[in-house]
Formats: sequence, C-alpha cells, structure tokens
Amino acid sequence: MNFFLWLGAASTGLLIVSLVIDGADGVLDMLDGVEVGGDWLSLPVIAGFTGAFGFGAGAFYPSIGLAAIVPGLLIGLVFAVGVVRLIRFIEDGAHDPAETEASLLGSIGRIITATGPASYGEVLLPRANGPTKVACRATEVLPLGTEVVVVEVSSSTLVTVIPLNLEQNP
Repeated sequence: MNFFLWLGAASTGLLIVSLVIDGADGVLDMLDGVEVGGDWLSLPVIAGFTGAFGFGAGAFYPSIGLAAIVPGLLIGLVFAVGVVRLIRFIEDGAHDPAETEASLLGSIGRIITATGPASYGEVLLPRANGPTKVACRATEVLPLGTEVVVVEVSSSTLVTVIPLNLEQNP
C-alpha cells in the first residue's frame, strides 16, 4: 500500500473518531468562542478532504506517479464541499419547537381515566411529538371517553379540564 492510501485510511479513522467523540470538532478553534475558518476549517471537513485525497491519489498513483496529486486534490475538494453542504443541511434543518407548559393550555383531549371533584384522572392530549398522557382534575365527574379542553395548567404533568360541549344551544 502506498503513502496516499495510508493517508486515506488514517483520515477515515480520524473522521470516525471525530463522529464518535462529538466535541472533537472544536479542536481546531484557536481561541475559546472564536470561530476560525467557519465550516471549512472543521475536523470533519479536513478529515473528509484528506481521506478522499489519499484514496483518490492512491488510486491513480500506480499509473501516473506523483501527478496523481492533481486528481487526488480534485476528489478531496469535491468531498470537502459535500461535507460542508451536509453540515449546513443538518444545522439548518427544521426543528420542532420545544413543548412548554403554556402550550398545553387550550388543548383538546379525551379522558382515559375517569375524574371527579375529589379524585385525579388522566387525559390524553394530542401533541406535535405524539399523544401525551397527563394527570387531570375537574370540578365535576367526567367519565371515560369524555372530550375535554384544558383550562388551567398547574405543571407539565397536571392540568385542570372542563367538558368540551360541541353542541350549541340557541
């Protein structure tokens, strides 16, 4: 195996280590809090570039000798651009807003454990990340399956509900 292939193998190993040890990405930052080189001077980009350069140049070395550096650089540059674009895509991706206690207020759910004035029950509330079961209390007896609306949020696990009356009386 020639030098270029060894360089590619070592860089691939470095890339794997940087992904496993999440935080090794900041090794190249010169000062704390100062971003040096932006996305282009990060450990994954450098490791991707040198790995692709090593494997690319190593593939051409037996046939064209040291001139293999040129296609190796081109292949490395293509991989570096790909890694930067992948990093930006992941960082700029859509993120769901964090659930808060206030976001429970006004939610419509269904009683799954009957409740009454002297006892706690449970209500199933549809949320963005999936149905959420929370404890509830009410001023009247609410049987299993009753549709309710949250009128007060005591904590992220306890709400006050009232029955949801969909029928309007004239």
